[in-house]
Amino acid sequence: MRWYADNSELNGIREAEIPDILLFGGIVVSPESERPLRQAIDAVKAEYGATGFPLKWNFKDLESKYQQEGKEDLYERLLSTSKQWRKEIFESVSSLNFTIIVACVESNSVRRDVITTKKAMLTGFVFNNGLMRYALHVQETHPDRATVILDWPDHGNTNPFDVEYKSAYFEGKSPDGIEYHSGKLEVLNFNDSVFFTKMYCCSLLQLADLIVGSVREFVECALGKKETGYGLDMLKLVANKFRGYPNDVIGWGISIASSTVGFKEKIEACFKTNIMAM
Repeated sequence: MRWYADNSELNGIREAEIPDILLFGGIVVSPESERPLRQAIDAVKAEYGATGFPLKWNFKDLESKYQQEGKEDLYERLLSTSKQWRKEIFESVSSLNFTIIVACVESNSVRRDVITTKKAMLTGFVFNNGLMRYALHVQETHPDRATVILDWPDHGNTNPFDVEYKSAYFEGKSPDGIEYHSGKLEVLNFNDSVFFTKMYCCSLLQLADLIVGSVREFVECALGKKETGYGLDMLKLVANKFRGYPNDVIGWGISIASSTVGFKEKIEACFKTNIMAM
């Protein structure tokens, strides 16, 4: 079993100077589900002439990658059809087996200098929140082996992930002493380290990115930053893939950590009203 996970960030409603909400997570996939998922994603890519090329929710982030490959025309074509291929991917995987686990953490500060200084700590914390849920899922499902596969982190800094994972693996707790209810990862047959790869080369990390991107728009809507969004429509297509669906998604499938009064309640209410109401 593998957890393919990626990150995103956004500004909340406190007028922070830089993004103050971190998202981290993606899809949990069993060995027998990996091939069907890849085939479904690659079939949509082939339809749009993107075989062997990456896709992601914020497709504009990939402009320089396509320029490096001399594929400016393909980039422009995919950019103009991004809503169509995103929908087709979500529809194509909606009947397949996987589980969504995403963590959401809000910074305690809105100041640029504080958020920047604490970024590594927040990254470790949001990873901790997601990893805890994945570990519980592993404990419940008893796979032969559990693996964590992450997109190569910003600025190449793997330390927040390495430190958290090592502590969870050998000690069953975070570096600051927060206990994992699952116990030590080692006992659950986790690999002894996190694996990193480039999203560009991995269809399942690209799917993780698409799902986290849709969760990002969902959180924006939940906080009232927008009335509705394309991401909500996409999330509805895979809502039943969240861990804890239908009654315990918030907490089990979407972990929320915030000191802002009403933050979690807004997200929970939005999920029930806009995602569950299909």
